[in-house]
Amino acid sequence: MKAYLIARVSTEDQKDALPAQIYRLKDYAKRKGFDCELIELSESAYKGDRNKFKAVIKLINDSEESAAVVFDKIDRYTRDSASDEVKVLRKLCKAGKIELHFPSEGLVITQNSPATDLMRLGLGEVLSQYYSDAISDNVRRRFEQKLRDGEWIGQAPLGYKNVDLPNGKKWVEIDALKAEAVRSAFEWYASGNYSLKIIKEKLRAEFTLELGTSQLDKVLKNPFYCGEMLVKGKLYPHKYDTVIGLELYKQAEAVRRGYKAKPHRWGGLPYAYRGLITCADCGCRITFEKKKGKYIYGHCTQYRGKHGAQYINEDLLTNQLMNVFKSIQVPEVAYQEVSMALRTAQEDKKTLRAKALGTLDTEIEKYQKRMDKVYEDYLDETIPELLYKRKFEQYRNAQKTLQNKRLNVEQVEDDYFATVNHLLSLAKKTPELFKRANNEQKRSLINLVLSNLQLKGKELGWELKKPFDTMAFCSENGNWLRGLDSNQRPSG
Repeated sequence: MKAYLIARVSTEDQKDALPAQIYRLKDYAKRKGFDCELIELSESAYKGDRNKFKAVIKLINDSEESAAVVFDKIDRYTRDSASDEVKVLRKLCKAGKIELHFPSEGLVITQNSPATDLMRLGLGEVLSQYYSDAISDNVRRRFEQKLRDGEWIGQAPLGYKNVDLPNGKKWVEIDALKAEAVRSAFEWYASGNYSLKIIKEKLRAEFTLELGTSQLDKVLKNPFYCGEMLVKGKLYPHKYDTVIGLELYKQAEAVRRGYKAKPHRWGGLPYAYRGLITCADCGCRITFEKKKGKYIYGHCTQYRGKHGAQYINEDLLTNQLMNVFKSIQVPEVAYQEVSMALRTAQEDKKTLRAKALGTLDTEIEKYQKRMDKVYEDYLDETIPELLYKRKFEQYRNAQKTLQNKRLNVEQVEDDYFATVNHLLSLAKKTPELFKRANNEQKRSLINLVLSNLQLKGKELGWELKKPFDTMAFCSENGNWLRGLDSNQRPSG
C-alpha cells in the first residue's frame, strides 16, 4: 500500500524535532511494509495559507490508488480542526480513499472505524487546538507583562537598536547618529517652519538618512521617543533612554493637528506666497494666479465685498521681502564677536550642568533599583500583584519625570547655544539664501522670520519675529558691537 509519511513542524525553531519524527514514521512504515514517500513541512496552523500542506492534499486527492496518510501524532495532523485541509482528509477517509495513521497514539482511522476510534480522533483534535490556543494565550500574557514592565517586544524604532546584554537579556538602546537625526526632525517640525518634504531633504543632506514621507510621518507620531510605547492603541511607559522630551513631542503634535485643522483650497498650488498674506483692508487672503501663462499676480479674494483691490506682480513682493531680509543681515565682524561671547558663556555653564546631571543620574538609578527590587519581590510572591503594580507604576513615573528633566538639562544649554548660533549664521546670509531658495524654502524662511504679512495696495507690511526684530534694530542704528568708551584714547 502506498503511504505518505508527513513530518510537520509549525516554526523554524521546531525544525530540530523533524529527525525524531522522520525516524518514527519510517520505522512504522517499515513494520507495516508500506511503499512510502516522505514529505517534510514547516508551516504554522494559524499563519499563512499552508500552501505546501495544500499541495500534499491535492497530490493525495488526485491519486487514483488508495493510500495511507501517516502523521506521527494527531497534533501534527492539525491544531486547527476547522481547516479546509482537515475537512478534505476526513471526506477522503470516509469515502475509503485514504487511511489516517497516528503511530504514537496507536490509532488508525479508516472508512469503517468504530465510534470509539473516531471519538479518540475528535478528542485529540480538540486537545491539540486547546494546546495551541493555550500557547497563544501564554505568549500574549507574557508580551502584556513585558509591556507593563516597560520592555519593548519588537523591532526597535528608528533611532534605537536591539541589543543583547552580557547577561543574555534583550534590550533596546539608542543609536546615537540616527537618534540625533530623529531629535532634529522633531525640532524642525515642532518649529512649524518646515514641511515633511523639507525635513526629509534636510535629513538626507545632514545625516545621509533616506526616509520616505510616510516613514517620517510615522516617526513624528511615535511616542516611543519621549518614553511611551503605543501598542494597539494603548500607551505603556518604557524603561529605555528617551531621545526627546515630552514637551517637544507635544509641540510637534500640536503643529500636526494645526495643519489638519486648516485645510486651504490653495494648499496644492505652486505659488511661493500662497496663504501667507492677507488684505490690510478686509482681512481676506491674497490669492495668486498666472497671467499670459508665465506672470504671477496676487490680489485680494474680496470675499467679504469688492473694494477695488489691485493686482501685484509676485516679483514686486519678492523685492520687498528681499529688503526685509537685508535689514536683519548681521555683519561678519559682529557675527564673530557675538559667537565668541556665546562660546565663552557656554564653557562657564558646562561645570554646573555636569553636576546637575550627576545628581539626576543618581536619582534615576535609585528608582531603577526600587523597580528591580519590587519586581523580584513580586516574582518571589512576597508582595501581592496589586501592590507590585501600584509601586512599580509609582517608581516608574518618578523615574520618567527625572529622565525628562535630565534630558532637558542635557539639551537646554547646547540647544540654546546651537539655536542662537544658527539664527546668527542664518541672519548673516539670509538675503542670499532667500534669493536662491525654491518656493518651499522661501515659505520656510518667511515663516521663520516674519508674521502678520498684510498687503495695502501694492505695499507689503509685516512684523519681525524675535530675535530678528532686534537684529533689524541693530542694523538700522549701526549698533552691532559693544559701545566705545566715551573718553577714547589710544591703548597703552
